[in-house]
Parts: sequence; structure tokens; C-alpha cells
Amino acid sequence: MTVDRRFLFSMPLLAMPLAATPALAAQREIEVAKVFVFLDNFLQMSASERARLKVSFYLTQNGKPAQGVKAVIVDKDGTRTNVPIASDGRFEREPSLRQLTEKSRIIFEGQDASGYSVRIGLVWAARPTLEMDAKLVAASLSDVNAIVKKAAGRFGMVAPKMVQVAFPGGGSGSAVMADGRALPLPQFNGSPAFNPSVMAAAAKLRFARLPSRMEFAGPKHAGVVFG
Repeated sequence: MTVDRRFLFSMPLLAMPLAATPALAAQREIEVAKVFVFLDNFLQMSASERARLKVSFYLTQNGKPAQGVKAVIVDKDGTRTNVPIASDGRFEREPSLRQLTEKSRIIFEGQDASGYSVRIGLVWAARPTLEMDAKLVAASLSDVNAIVKKAAGRFGMVAPKMVQVAFPGGGSGSAVMADGRALPLPQFNGSPAFNPSVMAAAAKLRFARLPSRMEFAGPKHAGVVFG
């Protein structure tokens, strides 16, 4: 992979030429490894490690989930694979390890070929519940950082560190301290989030609604910009 791992989630990528199609759409073409950074190393990890953490990629355009964008992966032999993009920008298909190492390319087609970026979502395999043990959530955060560091390979020492766990779909949440006090959880990108270093005394986490997943994040939004 040609992306310098010291930058992982935040390195700007090379600008690619914009081409117009007969339908007046704009195209953007780039190597898949420069969009799906970190994925090749992750796919080479053990099955047990990969089973604990799901890596998802979300396409945004001008800061919002990309809408009306089509994507296709083109292999060196010309084989084309459509890549559906969900309404929240999530790529519903990701390139294989072979496509990453052989430098297959991905073509985006939409009304505008600028302003693209990709956000990486790290989701724990275990499903959240309405009430959770804060110590176990903190332990999962430590496990995720260990996996990310290993997947970063020789640049593991400067791999981005996840500091909080967000709970999309939870609505609002609170942390119950060891002394019984309940403190509201802050919001991160519209979801209640728990930072163990800030709320070290938390014993339980409670949510207004059942969260859909546990997603790990750094102190602020991170993404790979190529638009």
C-alpha cells in the first residue's frame, strides 16, 4: 500500500483528473488502497482478531453522507465490481485483499467530483444493551487500540488512538458513578459517547434507547480526504 501509515486516517490523497460523461456526471478515479486505508493490514490479521472488530468505510461529500454517487472497482484485467453505497454513506461492499494489493482502482461518478472524503468506522462485534458495565466498555476500547496499533504495522507507534465509544441510536445516556450519582454522557456526532479517561469512576452506562452499535472514535472526526 502506498499511503504513508504515519498519517493513516488523515493523509490527503493525490488529486485525480475529472472527466465528464455523456450524462453530465463527473468521475473521479483513484487506487482502492488510497480510499480503503488500513483495510489490507486488517484483512491479514487473525480470524479471531477480525471477528472482534468490524471495519466500515463511509463516503462523505462536502461533509455530508454522499448522495447519488455510484462507485465501481476496476481490476487490472478489466473486471468491474459495483460497490453499493448506503444512504448513510457506508460502502456496502469493500475490496478484497487481492484488489488492495494489486492496486485495483475505484471510480466514483456523481454530479460533482470534488469534496470527497472517507471516514473509517470501527465497530465492536458485541451488541450493546440498555445498561452496560462501564469497565467492560473501557476494556473493549483498550482492545480496539491494540488491534489498530497492530494493523498499523511498523507505524503502530503513531497509529491514531481511539479515546471514546459512541452509541448511535441510544438517544441520550448517563454514566452511573460508583457513589450512585448519574452524570449525562456527552454527545459525539449526535450519539451519546463514553470516554473512560474522563469518567474513570463510572460503574454503569445507561441509555434512553437501545443503541444499534458500539463505534470507537478519536477525540474528533477523522477522515481521508481526496476531493
